[in-house]
Amino acid sequence: MPTAAARKKKSAAPGSRRGRDRRAEILKAARAVFFERGYLGASTDEILARSGGSKETLYTHFGSKLGLFREVVQAELEIIFAVVTSQAEGPPLDRLRLAGRGFVRQAMRPDTIAILRILIAEGVRVPELTARLRDTAYGTIMRLFAERIASVQATGEWTSDDPEALADTYLDLLQGGTVFRQLLEPDFRISARKLDAYADACLERLARLAR
Repeated sequence: MPTAAARKKKSAAPGSRRGRDRRAEILKAARAVFFERGYLGASTDEILARSGGSKETLYTHFGSKLGLFREVVQAELEIIFAVVTSQAEGPPLDRLRLAGRGFVRQAMRPDTIAILRILIAEGVRVPELTARLRDTAYGTIMRLFAERIASVQATGEWTSDDPEALADTYLDLLQGGTVFRQLLEPDFRISARKLDAYADACLERLARLAR
Protein backbone atom coordinates (compact mmCIF):
# COMPACT_ATOMS: atom_id res chain seq x y z
CA MET A 1 0.00 0.00 0.00
CA PRO A 2 1.41 3.44 -0.91
CA THR A 3 2.52 5.61 1.95
CA ALA A 4 0.79 8.92 2.71
CA ALA A 5 3.82 10.77 1.31
CA ALA A 6 3.63 8.76 -1.92
CA ARG A 7 -0.07 9.44 -2.28
CA LYS A 8 0.52 13.16 -1.71
CA LYS A 9 3.33 13.18 -4.25
CA LYS A 10 1.16 11.46 -6.84
CA SER A 11 -1.81 13.76 -6.28
CA ALA A 12 0.40 16.83 -6.59
CA ALA A 13 1.67 16.00 -10.09
CA PRO A 14 1.99 19.23 -12.17
CA GLY A 15 -0.79 18.32 -14.60
CA SER A 16 -3.28 17.19 -11.97
CA ARG A 17 -5.92 19.33 -10.34
CA ARG A 18 -4.16 18.84 -7.03
CA GLY A 19 -0.93 19.96 -8.65
CA ARG A 20 -2.55 23.11 -10.03
CA ASP A 21 -4.09 23.86 -6.65
CA ARG A 22 -0.76 23.44 -4.89
CA ARG A 23 0.89 25.69 -7.46
CA ALA A 24 -1.73 28.39 -6.86
CA GLU A 25 -1.30 28.12 -3.09
CA ILE A 26 2.47 28.49 -3.32
CA LEU A 27 2.11 31.44 -5.69
CA LYS A 28 -0.35 33.17 -3.34
CA ALA A 29 1.96 32.70 -0.36
CA ALA A 30 4.94 33.87 -2.40
CA ARG A 31 3.23 37.14 -3.31
CA ALA A 32 2.62 37.88 0.36
CA VAL A 33 6.15 37.00 1.43
CA PHE A 34 7.82 38.93 -1.41
CA PHE A 35 5.72 42.01 -0.69
CA GLU A 36 6.55 41.82 3.02
CA ARG A 37 10.25 40.86 2.82
CA GLY A 38 11.40 41.89 -0.63
CA TYR A 39 13.15 39.40 -2.90
CA LEU A 40 16.38 39.04 -0.94
CA GLY A 41 14.60 38.86 2.41
CA ALA A 42 12.10 36.24 1.28
CA SER A 43 12.89 32.60 1.91
CA THR A 44 11.41 29.55 0.26
CA ASP A 45 11.05 28.00 3.72
CA GLU A 46 8.68 30.78 4.81
CA ILE A 47 6.76 30.56 1.54
CA LEU A 48 6.34 26.82 1.98
CA ALA A 49 5.39 27.21 5.64
CA ARG A 50 2.55 29.55 4.65
CA SER A 51 1.39 27.50 1.68
CA GLY A 52 1.80 24.05 3.19
CA GLY A 53 3.70 22.92 0.11
CA SER A 54 6.94 21.01 -0.27
CA LYS A 55 10.28 22.00 -1.75
CA GLU A 56 9.80 19.32 -4.38
CA THR A 57 6.50 20.89 -5.45
CA LEU A 58 7.99 24.40 -5.51
CA TYR A 59 10.97 23.40 -7.64
CA THR A 60 8.83 21.23 -9.93
CA HIS A 61 6.51 24.13 -10.74
CA PHE A 62 8.85 27.14 -10.52
CA GLY A 63 12.43 25.87 -10.69
CA SER A 64 13.81 28.30 -8.09
CA LYS A 65 12.99 31.32 -5.95
CA LEU A 66 13.81 33.47 -8.96
CA GLY A 67 11.40 31.50 -11.12
CA LEU A 68 8.74 31.92 -8.46
CA PHE A 69 9.27 35.68 -8.31
CA ARG A 70 9.06 35.93 -12.08
CA GLU A 71 5.72 34.12 -11.96
CA VAL A 72 4.46 36.68 -9.44
CA VAL A 73 5.57 39.50 -11.75
CA GLN A 74 4.07 37.82 -14.81
CA ALA A 75 0.70 37.38 -13.12
CA GLU A 76 0.59 41.11 -12.41
CA LEU A 77 1.62 41.94 -15.97
CA GLU A 78 -1.10 39.72 -17.39
CA ILE A 79 -3.68 41.92 -15.68
CA ILE A 80 -2.25 44.98 -17.45
CA PHE A 81 -2.02 43.18 -20.80
CA ALA A 82 -5.67 42.12 -20.54
CA VAL A 83 -6.85 45.64 -19.77
CA VAL A 84 -4.84 47.26 -22.58
CA THR A 85 -6.30 44.81 -25.12
CA SER A 86 -9.83 44.54 -23.70
CA GLN A 87 -11.46 47.20 -25.89
CA ALA A 88 -11.79 45.51 -29.27
CA GLU A 89 -14.72 47.55 -30.58
CA GLY A 90 -15.28 51.23 -31.32
CA PRO A 91 -13.37 54.02 -33.07
CA PRO A 92 -9.57 53.53 -32.95
CA LEU A 93 -8.94 56.75 -31.03
CA ASP A 94 -11.49 55.79 -28.37
CA ARG A 95 -9.90 52.36 -28.05
CA LEU A 96 -6.50 53.98 -27.57
CA ARG A 97 -7.93 56.35 -24.97
CA LEU A 98 -9.48 53.48 -22.99
CA ALA A 99 -6.24 51.49 -23.23
CA GLY A 100 -4.34 54.43 -21.75
CA ARG A 101 -6.82 54.82 -18.93
CA GLY A 102 -6.74 51.11 -18.20
CA PHE A 103 -2.97 51.05 -18.17
CA VAL A 104 -2.53 53.80 -15.58
CA ARG A 105 -5.29 52.39 -13.38
CA GLN A 106 -3.71 48.94 -13.34
CA ALA A 107 -0.14 50.22 -13.11
CA MET A 108 -1.12 52.18 -10.00
CA ARG A 109 -2.52 49.14 -8.19
CA PRO A 110 -0.74 48.60 -4.86
CA ASP A 111 0.51 45.16 -5.92
CA THR A 112 2.03 46.53 -9.13
CA ILE A 113 3.73 49.36 -7.26
CA ALA A 114 5.04 46.89 -4.66
CA ILE A 115 6.62 44.74 -7.38
CA LEU A 116 8.21 47.77 -9.01
CA ARG A 117 9.68 48.84 -5.69
CA ILE A 118 11.26 45.40 -5.25
CA LEU A 119 12.70 45.52 -8.76
CA ILE A 120 14.16 48.99 -8.20
CA ALA A 121 15.51 48.29 -4.71
CA GLU A 122 17.06 44.90 -5.41
CA GLY A 123 17.50 44.73 -9.17
CA VAL A 124 21.05 46.09 -9.00
CA ARG A 125 22.17 43.43 -6.54
CA VAL A 126 20.18 40.69 -8.29
CA PRO A 127 20.24 41.66 -11.98
CA GLU A 128 18.40 38.46 -12.86
CA LEU A 129 15.25 40.06 -11.41
CA THR A 130 15.08 42.57 -14.23
CA ALA A 131 16.65 40.46 -16.98
CA ARG A 132 14.23 40.15 -19.89
CA LEU A 133 11.84 42.57 -18.19
CA ARG A 134 12.01 45.22 -20.90
CA ASP A 135 11.49 42.69 -23.67
CA THR A 136 8.83 40.61 -21.97
CA ALA A 137 6.94 43.32 -20.12
CA TYR A 138 7.65 46.83 -21.32
CA GLY A 139 8.18 45.57 -24.86
CA THR A 140 4.84 43.76 -24.88
CA ILE A 141 2.93 46.76 -23.54
CA MET A 142 4.64 49.07 -26.01
CA ARG A 143 3.75 46.72 -28.87
CA LEU A 144 0.11 46.65 -27.78
CA PHE A 145 0.00 50.45 -27.74
CA ALA A 146 1.78 50.59 -31.10
CA GLU A 147 -0.96 48.41 -32.59
CA ARG A 148 -3.63 50.78 -31.25
CA ILE A 149 -1.73 53.80 -32.54
CA ALA A 150 -1.33 52.21 -35.97
CA SER A 151 -5.11 51.80 -36.10
CA VAL A 152 -5.53 55.52 -35.41
CA GLN A 153 -2.99 56.35 -38.10
CA ALA A 154 -4.89 54.20 -40.58
CA THR A 155 -7.89 56.52 -40.22
CA GLY A 156 -5.80 59.48 -41.40
CA GLU A 157 -6.26 61.39 -38.13
CA TRP A 158 -2.53 61.20 -37.38
CA THR A 159 0.18 61.73 -39.96
CA SER A 160 3.18 60.30 -38.08
CA ASP A 161 4.32 56.99 -39.59
CA ASP A 162 6.24 55.65 -36.58
CA PRO A 163 3.78 53.93 -34.20
CA GLU A 164 6.57 52.34 -32.14
CA ALA A 165 8.18 55.69 -31.34
CA LEU A 166 4.79 57.16 -30.46
CA ALA A 167 4.01 54.18 -28.23
CA ASP A 168 7.30 54.65 -26.39
CA THR A 169 6.51 58.33 -25.87
CA TYR A 170 2.96 57.55 -24.77
CA LEU A 171 4.15 55.11 -22.11
CA ASP A 172 6.65 57.65 -20.80
CA LEU A 173 3.89 60.26 -20.58
CA LEU A 174 1.45 57.91 -18.86
CA GLN A 175 3.96 56.81 -16.23
CA GLY A 176 5.60 60.16 -15.57
CA GLY A 177 2.93 61.75 -13.40
CA THR A 178 1.47 58.56 -11.97
CA VAL A 179 3.69 55.50 -11.51
CA PHE A 180 6.98 57.38 -11.14
CA ARG A 181 5.43 59.84 -8.72
CA GLN A 182 3.91 57.03 -6.64
CA LEU A 183 7.29 55.33 -6.44
CA LEU A 184 8.94 58.53 -5.22
CA GLU A 185 6.08 59.64 -2.97
CA PRO A 186 4.60 56.71 -1.00
CA ASP A 187 1.81 58.92 0.38
CA PHE A 188 0.76 60.14 -3.07
CA ARG A 189 -2.93 59.46 -3.74
CA ILE A 190 -4.98 60.05 -6.86
CA SER A 191 -8.59 59.11 -7.60
CA ALA A 192 -9.69 56.95 -10.53
CA ARG A 193 -11.38 60.00 -12.05
CA LYS A 194 -8.16 62.02 -11.92
CA LEU A 195 -6.20 59.08 -13.31
CA ASP A 196 -8.57 59.01 -16.30
CA ALA A 197 -8.17 62.77 -16.76
CA TYR A 198 -4.39 62.43 -16.61
CA ALA A 199 -4.41 59.63 -19.21
CA ASP A 200 -6.64 61.72 -21.49
CA ALA A 201 -4.26 64.68 -21.16
CA CYS A 202 -1.35 62.41 -22.13
CA LEU A 203 -3.25 61.31 -25.21
CA GLU A 204 -3.86 64.91 -26.20
CA ARG A 205 -0.14 65.63 -25.93
CA LEU A 206 0.60 62.55 -28.02
CA ALA A 207 -1.95 63.62 -30.64
CA ARG A 208 -0.20 66.98 -31.02
CA LEU A 209 3.03 65.14 -31.76
CA ALA A 210 1.40 62.75 -34.21
CA ARG A 211 -0.57 65.22 -36.33
